[in-house]
Amino acid sequence: MALHTLGYGKGAILAVAPPPGYADTGDRVIIRAMSDLATQFQQLSTLLHRTRGDWQRIPFACRELPWPELAPALEALDEAQLDALDEDEEAALAFLAPLRPDTVAAHRVHPPELQRSADYATPRWSSGIPGRKWAQIKDFAANIPAEHPILEWCAGKGHLGRLLAQQGAPSVTSLEWDAELCQQGEQVASQLQLEHHFVCADALSTDAASLFRPEQQALALHACGELHLRFLRHAAAAGTRQLALSPCCYHLIDGEHYRPLSAAGRRQDLQLSRHDLRLPLQQQVTGGERVRRLRHIELSWRLAFDELQRELRGCDQYLPLPSFAKQRLSGDFADFARWACAQKSLPAPDNLDGEHWLQRADARRLLVKRIELVRHRYRYLLELWLLQDRALYLEEQGYEVTLGTFTAQAHTPRRYLLLASRR
Repeated sequence: MALHTLGYGKGAILAVAPPPGYADTGDRVIIRAMSDLATQFQQLSTLLHRTRGDWQRIPFACRELPWPELAPALEALDEAQLDALDEDEEAALAFLAPLRPDTVAAHRVHPPELQRSADYATPRWSSGIPGRKWAQIKDFAANIPAEHPILEWCAGKGHLGRLLAQQGAPSVTSLEWDAELCQQGEQVASQLQLEHHFVCADALSTDAASLFRPEQQALALHACGELHLRFLRHAAAAGTRQLALSPCCYHLIDGEHYRPLSAAGRRQDLQLSRHDLRLPLQQQVTGGERVRRLRHIELSWRLAFDELQRELRGCDQYLPLPSFAKQRLSGDFADFARWACAQKSLPAPDNLDGEHWLQRADARRLLVKRIELVRHRYRYLLELWLLQDRALYLEEQGYEVTLGTFTAQAHTPRRYLLLASRR
């Protein structure tokens, strides 16, 4: 019989496998019963509170490694080794295991796999949908019985709703704010003679709540931040019979800090900033030489600008830049620096010596990568905490909840699905 650690640190509990509500697959523990969710959430919260010095950091703001005890192991890695480890989760966890055993052990807990599509054949109306996106839509739909009228939240052109209408849903209402996408979706629905209609409105408006009904299935595939938080609150308030949500972009919220949904989450509040909420999103599905090269350039240029802005401001403090399209990396650093100065209302030097600032960045790039090697090992754990907070909220609102993965990692890292049915 195998023994599994159900807790963390000194309070860890050892139980003969499989413990109630879990299944043992040899190298991981699969969550099977949501009745154990509160216990799992408590344990994960304890770990994340205790290790916040690992993950709740801004690497660009650091001038030295924040963990003296990890310095010998991290400083022994050259840049190629750091890059290779950060791209290989299993290898990175194996490297960290002697240094952070509780963190690595926590990665053994995984939600189960949910239903997957039997085939990914593309109908004529799906022309133009990228292959990975179509696989996500088919796998999401495989978990929807389509027995009730459907509300598709933040629908785009309504591809998911259209597929479910073809699979027998009594009716589909797709909410989308972009009028052109609504028009395109309506045209295809008309051509296919489907009971599929669009509401062109802002999902963040107060009127959007009126679209939720008790006898309804409400769906949201990759709804961002505040959009999926509103989705959950509106559905719970309306008593909507069934919900299916795949969250995305946790950092796109109202306010600077995340307010947990569940009572348990508020008791265990991690005080997550928008910066913290970006951590689960710092993961690539597809790589390749071009992606690695752009990542290297972006890191170097951001650090070089950080060196420049500290001198321009006469202030030795980090000044964050917003996200930007990768095509901005196609010029030279001097052009990028002028754009960045404009973003921060700083006067760009007339004769900007790009090589000087890039050399200054070289000294810091390895430091940032060493910090990120540790910090990135909390991506999954923080996302699991956020997902469990949402699941607990739905349980508190009277729902039976299932949390699992609905599609393959190769299709998208945002592959978690919350399924809820009114008790």
